Amino acid sequence: MTHRPGRPSRRTVLQTSAALSAAAALAACTGTGGGEARATTLYTAGLQDGAPTNFNPLGWTASWPVGNYAVHLYETLFNFNLLTGESEPLLASGIEWAEGVGTVTLQEGTTWHDGKPLTSADVVATFSLADRNEGIAYGDVWTYVDAIDAPDDRTVVFTLNAERPQRLRLMDLLCFTYILPAHVWAEVPDAELTEHPNTEPVGSGPYTLDSYSHQDVTLKLHPDYWGNEIHGKPVPQKVVHAIYEGNDAANLSFQNGDIDLSAYFLPRVNELWEDRGLPVKTWQPDAPYHLPGSIPMLIINTTTGPLADARVRRALAHAIDYAKIAESAMAGMSDPAQASVILPEGAESVHFNAEAAAAGWSYDPAETARILEEEVGAAKGDDGVYVLPDGTRLGPFKAATPQGWTDWNAALDIVATTATAAGIDVVTEFSDFTEVNDNLGNGAFDMVLWYVSDVAPSSPWSRIRDLIDDREVPPVGEMAFWNFGRFHHDAVPALLDEAATAADAAGATAAYTQLDDIIRAEAPAIPLMYRPLEFYQFSEKNWTGFPTKDDPYCAPMQGMTGIQILSKIKPAES
Repeated sequence: MTHRPGRPSRRTVLQTSAALSAAAALAACTGTGGGEARATTLYTAGLQDGAPTNFNPLGWTASWPVGNYAVHLYETLFNFNLLTGESEPLLASGIEWAEGVGTVTLQEGTTWHDGKPLTSADVVATFSLADRNEGIAYGDVWTYVDAIDAPDDRTVVFTLNAERPQRLRLMDLLCFTYILPAHVWAEVPDAELTEHPNTEPVGSGPYTLDSYSHQDVTLKLHPDYWGNEIHGKPVPQKVVHAIYEGNDAANLSFQNGDIDLSAYFLPRVNELWEDRGLPVKTWQPDAPYHLPGSIPMLIINTTTGPLADARVRRALAHAIDYAKIAESAMAGMSDPAQASVILPEGAESVHFNAEAAAAGWSYDPAETARILEEEVGAAKGDDGVYVLPDGTRLGPFKAATPQGWTDWNAALDIVATTATAAGIDVVTEFSDFTEVNDNLGNGAFDMVLWYVSDVAPSSPWSRIRDLIDDREVPPVGEMAFWNFGRFHHDAVPALLDEAATAADAAGATAAYTQLDDIIRAEAPAIPLMYRPLEFYQFSEKNWTGFPTKDDPYCAPMQGMTGIQILSKIKPAES
């Protein structure tokens, strides 16, 4: 899948008293209280839950910054610019296409932290790791690419699969796959590639790992970073990611100016500058404050029980109060989700069919009742929950998402409340991230609120593929990397290939609309809200120069922006 599980982060809610003590303790331990170090140290938060355990780019739960598409330690060949929809050079200086062959040229002078040169052989070796271990997320590159060759030290040639010439997915992988040093990873046994803790990472980025604990992860500037002349030299000597036990503690530290850049969900963020006059800003000063980039989905297991019936799933889709999720769970930072898996704004909007979306599901309990009673033949029991003709009760179905993802927990609470009121018994289950992730991949769930392929070079193709393409998806009980609900429809593969190879946007839109129609008719996944790729709010107490809509020199996030923010910001007193 395009976006690995484990990368986006949400937070645990604590009571205010616990939050205050946690914030004070962390400030004392990390030195966020001020002093000379604040002119050389950038504090960030919101992208790491819990104590860091590994910095392995090949695993699914890598700690910050490896787990968030930030290129502080490891780098990718290209950055994806969320604002323009374009891929921009990073390790690579560019890519040239000639029919089904993409030729990537590396920048001059690329090196690893240990001083060894970074060459095209490292690129080939990185992608070849997926041949050594099936658990590596980018292994599907070999579905779309027949060969990856290094004719010289600065050139990498990608030859597309002639039967599935999928440039879109390849560009995803070139933007989102960290390039690794072959001389380091060759020493790791095949079976341990995804489990290796990699606590002494050797990358090519502008920072190295200085220290880590349950309180923070600290990076220090690498003085010999190869990209200083090309990409700009970062200003902070250190970047510290503080780790909190919950939203309240983190948001309090941010409001106090102890955190400079926060990716926490912060409801009513506008009150910080409108009512309290704090030096706090977001991407834009008006709602929804953040730049949309993803659609969290209620993914449904389509393989067993009543939820295997598309009519029941459609009835569920009409039983969810999307406006309440937007207003309450998202604190007004989202429009109500529509019946489409394509974002109605931004680069994807060219493919969004507003008329078709409006004709799909919406919050309508009466339509839930009509579908269940007239199409399915169900009848309400004495407890208000529908029972199928064979006596099967519609629920309780467990709706899961990780504990502590507070806005997502709130969204699922609304799903459970409104669905149950409409006659489909849904209960929430909030547990450890790893448990939810494992159950999702293995198909051991009823429904899970999860993220699916954010905005990327291939979107919305990648999002639709991740939801409903069952090619190369293993059966329930084995780990899947996309189509977790194991949905099948005969028309999907050909339509996805048609969208990927369309000669123009109109051709792609026609295929996307048909795919979206299938999703509307079958409801294997239900969009619940629109979200930014990262929540983005910053304090100008200690640092200034962060990007905003009025100064959009890069996207409002730490991942997928290279080091543009780090090389542009300045200490507040300078």
